[in-house]
Amino acid sequence: MISSWGVEFEPVNILGNPEAQSELRKLGVPAVPATVVEDRAVHGWNPEALARLLEVPYQGVPTLPPLELAEKLDAILAQAQYTIGKAPSSALETVHPERPRTVRDLAFHLFRLSAGFVDTFEAGFHHKDWLYESAPDAIRSGADIARYGSEVRRRLEKWFSAAADHVFSESVSTYYGEQTVQALLERTAWHAGQHLRQVHALLESAGNLPEESLDSTLFDGLPMPAAIW
Repeated sequence: MISSWGVEFEPVNILGNPEAQSELRKLGVPAVPATVVEDRAVHGWNPEALARLLEVPYQGVPTLPPLELAEKLDAILAQAQYTIGKAPSSALETVHPERPRTVRDLAFHLFRLSAGFVDTFEAGFHHKDWLYESAPDAIRSGADIARYGSEVRRRLEKWFSAAADHVFSESVSTYYGEQTVQALLERTAWHAGQHLRQVHALLESAGNLPEESLDSTLFDGLPMPAAIW
């Protein structure tokens, strides 16, 4: 996105770079990705905040109503279940040249971050550690991950069926600050959608995509990044 705005920047890989990691901690950045300008920083995929930081115009898409966001998230998870459930074991070890996650861990992460939406209300806080969990030993095959996805979808369905309308305008504590429940839900939906795109791309590179192509309308109305990686 920054490149599309015509803004020059210097990419920094913080892995094995203690100085860069220390700088982010001093700026209060909880995790990467992050964009830093002097002593100001924006964490994660946040186009509006990035535009303010870089002083460029930005017209975002209106946030979908909560129930539509819930339907979007469920549709994304359903597609992810189908896709990973069809993947052979050999394809689960595929990795992007510049990203250390295997397809297995990426697909697990897709469902784990979605479960994190419900976990937030049970724990009283949205923890970043949930985003770094790898697939446990009991979840190894594509079918295992798909079954885990079913559990996540059932938990989400139960939560949404019991949630009153006013809940979505209330605040919730997260590792990146106070957010409305609706904002956290939107973030969860596009985050899961972005990783679904990545899983498809990796399986395609390994020649192991299921017959059905990814339906891009799944992401309509979500503030998706333009780039897959």
